[in-house]
Amino acid sequence: MKILTSTLAEETLVVDSNIPSSILDLKEPHIKESSPIHIHLVAYKDEQAVYVYGSLKTSIFIQCGRCCNWFEYPIEVPHFKFQLNHPIPEEIDLSDRIREDILLALPMIGFCGPDVTNGCFGKDLFKEPEEEKSLHGEGIWKVLEKIKKR
Repeated sequence: MKILTSTLAEETLVVDSNIPSSILDLKEPHIKESSPIHIHLVAYKDEQAVYVYGSLKTSIFIQCGRCCNWFEYPIEVPHFKFQLNHPIPEEIDLSDRIREDILLALPMIGFCGPDVTNGCFGKDLFKEPEEEKSLHGEGIWKVLEKIKKR
């Protein structure tokens, strides 16, 4: 994703398009590219710097860390920001910055989630824990009350 800075001198540039998810360069065995990256960016320039802000959306396939099934994981970066101060080159390539922000939004270990329908054995981990009962029963409190009254 490249921006010509000469076009920014005249007006604000609005970019609303899709770029291939191949820029993510995913080499991990538990992650696969799923859909293109939708970008909505606004870029402008003043005397001191070039500013770019907007949002990024995509989704990837992640292998569940509990059951090893693949599931689609949506990624949204609502506050993408980039600033480049002088000297400003003729062309700015945002691909590495876009890649970095999306990779930072990935979970360390993906899991299917609590509402899984594929039979993930990890779904039992999301059940509310039952109240723990005392090993001594309720009679222990009566003994403590007697000690307290002395």
